[in-house]
Amino acid sequence: MGADRRRKRIQKEQHAYVDRLRCYRNKGVAIFIDGKEADRERDWFKIFEVGEDGAVYMADYVNSEEGQLVEIHFDLVYLDSSVRQAWENQKRLEEMVRKAQMQHYKTILQQYKKGSVSGKGL
Repeated sequence: MGADRRRKRIQKEQHAYVDRLRCYRNKGVAIFIDGKEADRERDWFKIFEVGEDGAVYMADYVNSEEGQLVEIHFDLVYLDSSVRQAWENQKRLEEMVRKAQMQHYKTILQQYKKGSVSGKGL
């Protein structure tokens, strides 16, 4: 029961934050996510995601020379470099396994085409 209540509270807070972003946009403040202007409000919810690599979005507020807010930028940042390093290592390992599997399949296919492997079990 507590987890459901917490999830609803988080969703309510996220919607309130998006409502504030909408107010800023209506006042002419541009909203950017990953370096691109984000016009569609449904894309704004991306800023609440936490990546499997430990990345989160951080807001950067850009003011004009007169001190007026003109842009809000959301960019990925990594709060824990060890989590990011572990994620990168896992991705490298997965790629190495995939390449080894492809090489194995190519070898079997070549043997099959030469007739040195029976068609049974393939």
